[in-house]
Amino acid sequence: MNAKTQIKVMALAVASAFGAPLYAAEGTVFSGEATPKLYVFDYYKGAGTNGTQFLERYNYQQGMGGDQRNGGYLDLDLSFVGKSAERNVFELERQGFGAHNHRGTVKANTNTLGFSGYYTNFRTSTGGVSFLYTPGQIPSGGVDTAYAAGSQTGFVRQFNSDSPGQTQFKIDRTTYGLGLALKPTLFENSLAAAVNYDGYKRDGNRFATYVLGNGDLTGANAAKRPLRWRGYDRPVDERMNRYTLSLNGAPGGFNLAYEGSIEKFDNKAKNFRLGDFNAAINAQDATVSITAPTRPNQFVPDSTLISNNLRFAKNYGSTSVAAGYGLSVLSQDSFSAEQEVVGYNTGKITTNSAYLNVTSSAVSGIGIEGFIKYNNRKNNSSFPVVGLINPAATEGLDVRINRIKALTYGLAGTFRPGALKSTLTVGWKHEDKDRDLTWSQWGGGVVSINPAQTLYRESTQSDELYANWIARPMPGMMLRVTPAYVWAKDTGLVVEPEKAFSLKTKLSYAAANGMLVSGYFNHKEAKNANNAFTSSAAGGALGASVGQDTKKTQQAAGVSLNLPVSEWINTSASLSWMQDDFASYFIRNGSRRYDAPTAAINFLAIDRSNYNIDTYVFTLGGDWQVSDELRWNGGYTWSKSKGNTASGYVFDQLAAGNSIDGTISSAVHSLNLGVDYQLKKNVKLKASYVYDYNKDDSYSALTGGYHTLMMGVGFGF
Repeated sequence: MNAKTQIKVMALAVASAFGAPLYAAEGTVFSGEATPKLYVFDYYKGAGTNGTQFLERYNYQQGMGGDQRNGGYLDLDLSFVGKSAERNVFELERQGFGAHNHRGTVKANTNTLGFSGYYTNFRTSTGGVSFLYTPGQIPSGGVDTAYAAGSQTGFVRQFNSDSPGQTQFKIDRTTYGLGLALKPTLFENSLAAAVNYDGYKRDGNRFATYVLGNGDLTGANAAKRPLRWRGYDRPVDERMNRYTLSLNGAPGGFNLAYEGSIEKFDNKAKNFRLGDFNAAINAQDATVSITAPTRPNQFVPDSTLISNNLRFAKNYGSTSVAAGYGLSVLSQDSFSAEQEVVGYNTGKITTNSAYLNVTSSAVSGIGIEGFIKYNNRKNNSSFPVVGLINPAATEGLDVRINRIKALTYGLAGTFRPGALKSTLTVGWKHEDKDRDLTWSQWGGGVVSINPAQTLYRESTQSDELYANWIARPMPGMMLRVTPAYVWAKDTGLVVEPEKAFSLKTKLSYAAANGMLVSGYFNHKEAKNANNAFTSSAAGGALGASVGQDTKKTQQAAGVSLNLPVSEWINTSASLSWMQDDFASYFIRNGSRRYDAPTAAINFLAIDRSNYNIDTYVFTLGGDWQVSDELRWNGGYTWSKSKGNTASGYVFDQLAAGNSIDGTISSAVHSLNLGVDYQLKKNVKLKASYVYDYNKDDSYSALTGGYHTLMMGVGFGF
């Protein structure tokens, strides 16, 4: 096809996607299938009709009459393809699984142009299990009713709902986008360009919690204590639109690439103020009301992110060089009334990044690689702001991150020893991260948090040694082993490892008869005992320190088998195990850390609390082409999670006999069966059955099941 015909084909194809008449272009063959479907579903056990069952959270169904527990609905799948001798000129696909779960794509291509579009819609839901919404409902558990005794202010003595009667929360997520690609043939193979638009929207409502401060409520102190921990039904209405331009070219043998984007986030939901909850608070105690009604509650600003990235690459004989530079600016576009009144009018974070990578095979049999990366994240927001964020004010600032600089560099070498047809890569990497922080100032009776009373530090310095060995000991077999060891002189966060070891292994074998078997084992262990809390006497004098010692171990292993029994029957099976084991000291302090400069604060390590969860997943699957007309397929999955979320002192503080917050013990069974039958040349009968069942031994209210039957007829054309 010539260029004129190609553009005509694209225009007609795109027009067809939007419902315009379609006329076949020269040399193009169109075919497709439309499948109207009937779904019948049923949820049983678990939450009642006004709640959300556990399995329903990520498989939200709704019948034609609006029933969420059982019913039926219609949907449609559509597949449409236009093929030329060279390529798929046009593709249109739509898949539907109900009013709240469907997606579609459209593509059109010629030698010089490419067009694409997509959308997805998916709903999730939560709520329906009472203790998740109102923790105070757990008998003798959930909250500590004695917390308000003595001088305690009772932050979590009693949970209060500002949205009584609300038990279900739903979020609809819709993503969509369009893209236009200008192919190299349009520019005599010297340039390629693309323009893309991507967007999403989130609509619905979510459960939001907040805690009122000592000065946020008027009234008697005793009455204020139980009213401070609160939650409410918060609407969600967000939009994001991103526009991207990509350019790729190779002038004079240089490979150049540029990508620039503008992303706008728009929060259309109501931004609540504390005064919005006056009525709910007064309904509980008429003598208590909000002190600062204009103060925002979980304010979500609009924002703009502008990004620019430039990449360069060139080969010089056996040596190649690649470099790049990136600049991004994240700006706050809307401000709360309190921010505007006190002069907080600039919210901006600027990030500069650059890298250089050099690889060479100048030495026979050896490949050498060196790299360096730099990242500088700077906070250019308004600071200080009297009345909002000010290190000289009482409780006016915890810590402000002014800047984070990171420099990473390393070397690696690749060798081919010859034994077992193997390749070995060994390397070293160093990371140096520096944080410029501002803490509340001391002196003059100012109450603030001292850096010594936190686990946040300014510097991180770490080194890593790693290796990657790939061997092929026999035809069809491949072995990969990748160990790594990290050690750090300084760690700025307790989650950064002081010492860490990881090992990844995988062995696979592909037989001549089509059988494929593989297995893997991964292990990662990280420790950190670098950071500590330091006690202080009244007036700020520092005393003894109590170190935090964390240890995190993650392990995973599995084996899978794909076995073709015959030309018409294929089977598969897999078994995997994962373990997440985390332990840290439970440390108690004698008073609020805000009070450290003017009051004594002491830290005490109570014991070592442990979180340890094992998860097992077993799957079986297969398909059977009984005849040219009939095909069966099916699968079964069993997943089990079991372990403890706490131990020692923390576990003992839970209510006697209450395993909800202390243990995890649940299993999910999933079964799916499907059949296709070619009734006529262009008519196919389709049916499927899905059964899911969740059994929770820790909290029986989460136990529940779901099954659905789908029947459809595919019409080919």
